[in-house]
Amino acid sequence: MAQTDRTQAGVHFLLITAWVAAVAVALMPSPATAKSVEGRFVAFGPGNWSCADAVAVAEGNHPGSQGKLDGFIAGYLTASNVILKNTYDIQAGESVSSARTAVLAFCAEHPGVNLANALAVHTQRQYPDRQSVPR
Repeated sequence: MAQTDRTQAGVHFLLITAWVAAVAVALMPSPATAKSVEGRFVAFGPGNWSCADAVAVAEGNHPGSQGKLDGFIAGYLTASNVILKNTYDIQAGESVSSARTAVLAFCAEHPGVNLANALAVHTQRQYPDRQSVPR
């Protein structure tokens, strides 16, 4: 396997790991969560960006990072579809760009939240309306 393929595979693994932690936290019905004693979890790559940074990237202030932002959002939603119970499409037929818009709107209102948590909030809001089977 080429170095680039191994690096990319490692990045994907880390992103999915961060996503699983974020979704687990978001879907917990009580204040008790599966985080550390201090109530923290680790997020890697764009998942660890502040919402302020994510909005800045979306506005074109860091054009080289646009693909990272969009890839993280798409990957997070894909992982939601794979991992969440009875979920075929967390977006219920809506596009990834509509999720991006919703997450960035949340981020604009909550600049100190990290992107992984913003996506956890988004998927938690989407969960009741998710698509469970293909149409």
